[in-house]
Amino acid sequence: MSDRVRFGLLGPLEAWSGEVRLDLGPPKRRVLLTRLLVEDGHPVSADRLCDDLWEGRPPAGAVSSIHSHISRLRAVLEPDRTRRGQGTVLVSGPAGYTLNAPPEARDSTRFEESVTRARELLAQERLEDARREVESGLGLWRGAALADAANHAFAAREISRLEEIRMGAGELNATVLLQQREYDKAALIAEELTTRSPLREAAWALLMRALYLAGRPAEALRRYETIRALLADELGTVPGPELSGVHVAVLRQDLPAPAPVRTAPAHVPPGARTTPPVRPARPARPSVIARPLVGRADELARYDELLNDAAAGETRWVLLSGESGIGKTRLAEEFASRAADLAFRVVWVRCGSDIDSDEEEAANDRFNPLGQLLSALFPQIRVEGEPEAIARDLAERLARQPTICLIEDLHRAGRRFRRLLGMYATLLRDVPLVVVCTTQDTDDVGLRELLALLVRQSRATLLPLGPLTVEDVHELMRLRSTPFDELMGSEPQQSEAVALHRRGEGNPFLITEILELPGDQRTGPGARLPASVIRVLRARLDQLDERVLKMLEALAVTGGELDPELLVQVRAITREELLSLIDAAVIARMLNWEEGTAGRLGRYLMPDLARELMLHDLTPARRQMLHAAVARALGELPHRHPAQISRHLMAAGPLVSRDDLVAAALRAGERCGADEQHGEAAVWYDHAAALADDPAVQAEARRAAEAARRRLARSQDTGHPCDPADMPGDWPPGSEPRVS
Repeated sequence: MSDRVRFGLLGPLEAWSGEVRLDLGPPKRRVLLTRLLVEDGHPVSADRLCDDLWEGRPPAGAVSSIHSHISRLRAVLEPDRTRRGQGTVLVSGPAGYTLNAPPEARDSTRFEESVTRARELLAQERLEDARREVESGLGLWRGAALADAANHAFAAREISRLEEIRMGAGELNATVLLQQREYDKAALIAEELTTRSPLREAAWALLMRALYLAGRPAEALRRYETIRALLADELGTVPGPELSGVHVAVLRQDLPAPAPVRTAPAHVPPGARTTPPVRPARPARPSVIARPLVGRADELARYDELLNDAAAGETRWVLLSGESGIGKTRLAEEFASRAADLAFRVVWVRCGSDIDSDEEEAANDRFNPLGQLLSALFPQIRVEGEPEAIARDLAERLARQPTICLIEDLHRAGRRFRRLLGMYATLLRDVPLVVVCTTQDTDDVGLRELLALLVRQSRATLLPLGPLTVEDVHELMRLRSTPFDELMGSEPQQSEAVALHRRGEGNPFLITEILELPGDQRTGPGARLPASVIRVLRARLDQLDERVLKMLEALAVTGGELDPELLVQVRAITREELLSLIDAAVIARMLNWEEGTAGRLGRYLMPDLARELMLHDLTPARRQMLHAAVARALGELPHRHPAQISRHLMAAGPLVSRDDLVAAALRAGERCGADEQHGEAAVWYDHAAALADDPAVQAEARRAAEAARRRLARSQDTGHPCDPADMPGDWPPGSEPRVS
């Protein structure tokens, strides 16, 4: 029997022997089998199995439990093993337990092979064969990949990989349909893809193309506005070249059917990013999001309490708030998943796309937000009439099955929607209902009034999401590490987490994008800016006028910490004008306020990523001009350290003469020596000696450098020489951030 066992991973775990479906036992045993299948024939130690199955907190009897589950699995997978001696499917060895299942025994492998063959057939323009192949592969899916282990960290990477291939297969299917001129069917598939992954621009481009070719150009243009607003709100960015190109082609009425998709492997490297799904107003369980969820234990614990209340028949409201990329949608997805596990009916809606705008509301006096939201659940429901009557009808129907409604982007809802939503918060009580709303932090007075009403009338729970902590980032790094990393002993270090936390501002989206880079490009001298992060930052910069941008350029070359006196001098503006520029930069999140600590005042700091982009965008000549201007301004201000001035003079390149550089380096050395910073003094004297043309000056500078080193040795100073280029305020030559 064992030679014919087949495994199904594209949904709840299944195992078949011939036509017989095998009983895999309780949930923990199914997770164990999934863990071994994910390892693809490599051994897994008992200790590692304990850690993975119990999320790093195995109970005292975990090892014994593992042994018991292994024994039961062997009996199911190889019932005749005792008669044949040593088993061949589930075997144990010095390195641990190994499940010997050939790749073709897994439906996930067959799915990948179907997608690969479909791409090859499409490249050969064998459209009908390609369509049959990709639809056959997609037909293997029975639900969420690795569903039994969806909440376990070890499965995250494989889930992400398979879900990404599934999205690519859907796009391939839609492309084939476009080639076959079945535009309406292609539009339906593309619509589903944008619903499942709302930030995936390729799917939106396919949808726009299909709608246009189906004779619905106005609808295609509306979809472009939907994704444009979504990218701006969620990521602070704008559509990329492919999507923008389709938009322009629709406007020009010049959009041909797409060329065949170029042949590409279906395999997606581990760690490939997927975007969270958004659901239309119809009951559906959200698909699994494979990105690890860290740092939200308190929010999940509080939500579980509210979910239990709702299951007992009490109405609960939850308000998730925070900046773009902070993880509101990801957490809402987890909420929906937990509710679905308890047999809750799930319905999603996004304000600004699924919910009508103010103009549409005004044109429809009978518009009813909650009726519209739940009409897909109850097609026969009356959405006309007085709110009290509708609420009674809803309450009667909601009492039959617990329901969770997720309303995304409440800050984008119209005024009428907000008003009626607040009304229903007071009318719908004591029904098994959870309403989860996500919103960005804004200064919208109307939104603040609605949130206050929800808290007051329905005792809504406020869950503001803040940045991840350093420990959260360390855990995220650990979860994303590969078995190969662990084999090589490259466990993420706390120092790496600290650097990544600072660079990504604790924002889950920014940090996740940086983690997609190779290890040596995430932080430090070789740090790069991911293209997705660049787009987010450029969208922030687009909000600013020329005066603010010039202030940020000066701030970038001076180190990122705002020095009001220096900026006023460099920019030749008043302090009042500077304050207005600072406000604009803070609103655009290009400048942050850091509270003071004991012995240190608060200060404005430019985020690392923002400063890296500003420096990268400066031409060499522009940067040299700014350094020269800063050096002049420092020279006119009292009590400025000569070393600070000298550093900017050296960075000014050909704009400063060698004699001036030598004089500045000597002054810096003298000042450092007077301050008993002998190592730094020696470095400055070395610079003066290297730059001087006069032999006498060279000799004098060398003698001063040697004297500084002797004083350093005598004092047993533990300080270390500081090269001017390494001082805060600019990137050392050659280490500017590069764009990937």
